[in-house]
Amino acid sequence: MFLTDTEQKSSCQGVPLETLSAAHIRVTCDACRTANAEVCGKRDLPLMARVAAVRKFRAAGWGHEPHEYTRTEALGEARGNGLGRWFCPACARSRHL
Repeated sequence: MFLTDTEQKSSCQGVPLETLSAAHIRVTCDACRTANAEVCGKRDLPLMARVAAVRKFRAAGWGHEPHEYTRTEALGEARGNGLGRWFCPACARSRHL
């Protein structure tokens, strides 16, 4: 899962304008490497956009395998932040995730 956060600032003839682009969260399937999905966080902070994107990817059928952690807190954080391997809905069904 990749987090893209870009910020562009510009001004217009005496009127200060600030154009901020939103955090875009993109995930690519770790099995087939061809399927991907992207969510725009709009006005959310990058961390909140990431958490919301994880929920949306799971709701759309994407499978998630968090890394193996020894501590329960670290495993819960990995699940919430989307750390680990992601599988598109087709590959997730074939892997029985």
